[in-house]
Amino acid sequence: MPVDGCFLCLTASGTADISWTDRPLWLDPRRGLLLPGLGGLTVGYVLLSPISHDPSLRASAMRPDDGRHFVEFVEEVLEFLGERLGGDLTYWEHGGADISEERQSACVEHAHLHIAAGHLPLSTPPGHVAHSGLGQALTWMAGSEDSNPYLLMGHTSGSCFTGRDAEPSQYYRREWAKIVGRDDEWDYLLSGSPDVTRRTIESILLPR
Repeated sequence: MPVDGCFLCLTASGTADISWTDRPLWLDPRRGLLLPGLGGLTVGYVLLSPISHDPSLRASAMRPDDGRHFVEFVEEVLEFLGERLGGDLTYWEHGGADISEERQSACVEHAHLHIAAGHLPLSTPPGHVAHSGLGQALTWMAGSEDSNPYLLMGHTSGSCFTGRDAEPSQYYRREWAKIVGRDDEWDYLLSGSPDVTRRTIESILLPR
């Protein structure tokens, strides 16, 4: 069910005028969407989100009717992006929960996976479990009874790791900002460049 005021729900619905920076690069009305990532620090930064207003990718993968199809969508998009952006991709999620009294690293209630071109040396989540890939990680979490917030991080060339949530908010964006030497630009609302967004869109959609 779409939620009023959620920009990801609005983008997925296709029922209103939206900024060019929020227009989907890939939209499957049954499974999910891909759009340019707001506040990208480097070219090739995008967000993958489920159509449904779920608090985490785990919750989307747990849906009894279409959870498996969402996992397949995620794997299809990663394969496509690897071909378009060339080489390895780094991805991460600050997975939220429906109800939590603790502060969460997730900054947006609608689930989304951050994807960046290249191999970023991000730290593994606290108390992490290693998985062969993102699809396997989502399938494993979908079968778990754990409903707490979590962190997820991995590379398309290697393993995916899931573990406990950790403060502060935008946990992995802060690490990314340090890696690229822009420590103070971790907040997606205060960073980013229209030129970076435009070049990201072109690198994914224009013929090569």
